[in-house]
Amino acid sequence: MCFHNWIFLTCLLSFSQRHRGQGVSLAGPLGKKTSTPTSFAPDILFPIKRTTQRKSHNLETTKGKDIWNIHEVFWLDQDNSAHQHEISLSIPSNSENTVESKSMKLFINSLIHRRFESFQEVSEIVKKSVENVVGSEVTIDKLHTAEDIIGTNIKINTEYQLRKQTTKEVKIHKFSGFRSLCPVTAQPDLADIYLDAAIDTDFKNELSAYLGSYFDKQCFHELCIELIHHDLVSAGFDVISTKGFFERRGGIAIIPVRFS
Repeated sequence: MCFHNWIFLTCLLSFSQRHRGQGVSLAGPLGKKTSTPTSFAPDILFPIKRTTQRKSHNLETTKGKDIWNIHEVFWLDQDNSAHQHEISLSIPSNSENTVESKSMKLFINSLIHRRFESFQEVSEIVKKSVENVVGSEVTIDKLHTAEDIIGTNIKINTEYQLRKQTTKEVKIHKFSGFRSLCPVTAQPDLADIYLDAAIDTDFKNELSAYLGSYFDKQCFHELCIELIHHDLVSAGFDVISTKGFFERRGGIAIIPVRFS
C-alpha cells in the first residue's frame, strides 16, 4: 500500500470509528478526491444520519426503503478467478443512518482485495458491513427494475397548485425527466418518478409542474422522495407509494420508495 493511500484509509477509518453510531451528517468522500482502497475496506462506509435531513424540513420518520441497485459487484474466488454479479440492497427508511454513496462504491470496489468461497459469502459480507453502518437489517435481492409504462414529461418553470383529486382509481403513474441537484457537488441527479396514486387525468400537467419545481433544488435522492410523498399526502392525494428511479452513477442506482 502506498503512503498516501495508507494515510487516507487510516484517517477515514479513525473518523468512521469515532462517529459510527452518531450518524454524522457530513458528506464523507462525496465531492472529494479520494484514493481507491488497496485492501478490503468495510470501514470506509460512511454513515449519514436520517433525522438530520428530516428535521430541517419538519419531516417525521416514514415507511419505506431505499433500494440500491449495485451493478458492479466484482470479486475473486480462492483460485483468483474473477466473477461479476448485480444485486439490489434494500435499506429500510426507518434505519438510524443511510450510507454516503461514494463510500458505498469504494467499499464495493474493495471486495477484490479479499478472496471468497462463493457469491453467497460475498453477499453475507456486504449485508453485514452495511448493517453495521445503518443500524438496521438490510436485504439483498436481484436487481430492481422499473415498471414499463408510458410517462408524462415533467415541466420546468411552470405555475402549479396541488389539490385533492376526485378520481378514486389508484394506479401507477410515471413522470419522466425529474431533476434535482446534489447538495454536496451541485451536480444534477436525474430520475423517473413513479406514483402509485389516484390522479385525475386532467391534473397530470399540474403535477408534472410541481415535480419540475425540484429542477434546481439541492436535495439528496431520499429526501426528494420523502418531500414529494409528504406534499402529495398533505394535499389530500390518495397515494400508496412514491418511488424515484434515479439514474445510475458509478455503477450504483439509488431508488428510494416511500409508502403511506
